[in-house]
Amino acid sequence: MISEASTELTQSGFVVWREFKPGASTLDVSAAIGKVVEIERLLPGRGIPTVQALKPRERETVGRNRYSGNYGLGEFPLHSDLAHWPLPPRYLLLKCIEGVRDVFTSILPWSLILPSFGMSALQRAVFACRKRRFGSCGLVRGMSRHQAGCVLRWDPLFLRPLNTPAKELAALMSAPNWAKVSTQIPLFRPGDTILIDNWQVLHGRSAIPVSCTGRRVERVYLSEVTL
Repeated sequence: MISEASTELTQSGFVVWREFKPGASTLDVSAAIGKVVEIERLLPGRGIPTVQALKPRERETVGRNRYSGNYGLGEFPLHSDLAHWPLPPRYLLLKCIEGVRDVFTSILPWSLILPSFGMSALQRAVFACRKRRFGSCGLVRGMSRHQAGCVLRWDPLFLRPLNTPAKELAALMSAPNWAKVSTQIPLFRPGDTILIDNWQVLHGRSAIPVSCTGRRVERVYLSEVTL
């Protein structure tokens, strides 16, 4: 299973494991896959754990600096995690703790977007971070380079378009047709896990029905994988 995942991750930008080590902790699973980004050490005093528990929340119960504080139980738009960081984490892992069948993680590779918005335009797209915080910078581009790789990013909440290419990307990503080409993945059994290349794939979340508010998923960021 693991040996085949590296090829799938490279080709598709994500890999799904069903009922993968349900009895193991999310941190142990992540550490076995790659190098964990230790958020608690990276941002001391911020109260952000390395293993983050994600559960549905009403908009009024969460601060506006989080997706739930802006969208509540509604659909989360496609985005890159921590797009406002100078270098967003390369990978994120989502592991199901308590699953439901009627909520989906949406996956959209940049390879499906680029025919409509070229790499050159993405590189020229300049965004301002909504708020400048430790770990973030004032300006970022839709495409940047790190070592031998390309970092592609988009976030409708935490990035503000500054120039024409950025505004054009924002308009393109607001179109409803992306839902038709996105892959919809349910996490419905304990241990169901998605590993996502955060530089090459956008992700989101479907709306939460009232019957599905018991959903529990844990998230860990990784700087590299060793599959």
